Amino acid sequence: MADGIESMRTFAGALFVFFILTSIGKADQDFGSGNFMLPHCQHFMTDNYRFDVWDGDCGGTIDTLLFLGKALPDGFKVCRPKGATGSQAGRIVVLYMQSHPQDLHQPFRALAMIALHEAWPCP
Repeated sequence: MADGIESMRTFAGALFVFFILTSIGKADQDFGSGNFMLPHCQHFMTDNYRFDVWDGDCGGTIDTLLFLGKALPDGFKVCRPKGATGSQAGRIVVLYMQSHPQDLHQPFRALAMIALHEAWPCP
């Protein structure tokens, strides 16, 4: 009986170590950062017919910021010019992230909001 309990403890310990080791790389990856989202936004802008959930998250975030534009906090309001498209907004966000690599550790949503505000501020 003691051998069975000891075997279970060994197995549980090995399983715990396995989960810790396999999650180390995932814990370092910040799914909400500009670093993670930049390639997905680039892909979303180049191939709208074959994208994954993260590409869609990029487009959805940009569309939401455009929709909320004037309701965003002061200093971040976005007033899209008449006739400006969502694709233009996507290119603005991608270009901003490419031009500010030092900020890519920041949350993607904040970077997108800043990019759109700088391009299309409200009067």
